[in-house]
Amino acid sequence: MAKFVPAACAALLLLGTVQAGTIYYIDDSSNSLRTMDPNTYATALVGATGVGGDFGDLAYNSATGTLFWAPGRGNDNLYTLNMATGAATLVGAHGVNDLFGLAYDPLTGMLYGQSSSSSFYSLDMNAGAATLIGSNSVYPGGLTYNGTLGALVLSSAGTGDFYTVNPASGAATLLSVGSGSLNDNGLAYDPDRDIYWTNDWSGFVYQYDANTFARSAVLSEQGALDGIVYIAGAAQVPEPSTMGLIAGGGALLFLRRRR
Repeated sequence: MAKFVPAACAALLLLGTVQAGTIYYIDDSSNSLRTMDPNTYATALVGATGVGGDFGDLAYNSATGTLFWAPGRGNDNLYTLNMATGAATLVGAHGVNDLFGLAYDPLTGMLYGQSSSSSFYSLDMNAGAATLIGSNSVYPGGLTYNGTLGALVLSSAGTGDFYTVNPASGAATLLSVGSGSLNDNGLAYDPDRDIYWTNDWSGFVYQYDANTFARSAVLSEQGALDGIVYIAGAAQVPEPSTMGLIAGGGALLFLRRRR
């Protein structure tokens, strides 16, 4: 019984722990910033960005806590977004038509983007200016950084295939063929669950297993969506009711051990 007690208490603690984190995404139908709870899928409006664009993408600079937005078609500028109000602040013009993918890479400390012409760029986070790095054959959906792989990951719009991208050359290497079509999507990696989140122009939000790439839809008919990031957080402390269960269970096991 003495060996069983620690294991049982650890299991109870695990049951009472919920992974924190917040998903931010763009509702292109209203050009507004919204959030989604990754545990319950509940959504909430943050606020209007105040500027327009279509098929763009979000990126989060984890070093500075800055949320970047490239609005995409019809808006060749880079913005930061206020995560409390949704309001956009102009960083500067990147001058790239149809910049559909955007991601921050903490290994290089740089912001990258991919256009519908399959061109891959670095973007100045202070001025917005784009520098061409190279090209590949991928029509972009979304771009994200996978910290588990230590690599930039690109999803293709339409086929929904996944690729890694070399930040030095822009070359793309196939990770997985698509599990279903994606209509001009955003892409985010969730390190707490080791999954990808995507949202698309058809109003779907999907989860992808980061190893098998099996897909499941968690939301649909949400309007025209594009651009998504996952901002990780520490595991939450169990709620009081859960703590009570843990304490009670631990006490019961202790008494049984004494007997």
